[in-house]
Amino acid sequence: MQRVQGWIGRKDRFPVAIDAVVHRADGSTASVRLTDFSEEGCRMEGEDFQIGEKVRIDVPRLGPMEGQVRWALPGSAGTRFVTKVDA
Repeated sequence: MQRVQGWIGRKDRFPVAIDAVVHRADGSTASVRLTDFSEEGCRMEGEDFQIGEKVRIDVPRLGPMEGQVRWALPGSAGTRFVTKVDA
């Protein structure tokens, strides 16, 4: 697994199964499933992402969340939330 240099760890995440839409910087969108979640970030399954990539995740009932990919494997990635977006 690759991680961003200097990454310090994270709070515990809770298992979930939430379908969400990711908006990428290039304007494309991707359907993903969030498989764990905390106030600081989440794991996304179903798409390839690049470490450092900035994304906006539309989370049902929570709204859009800005994040940055902190680690990536084929078909999954861990994202740390940066700020919540006012929609």
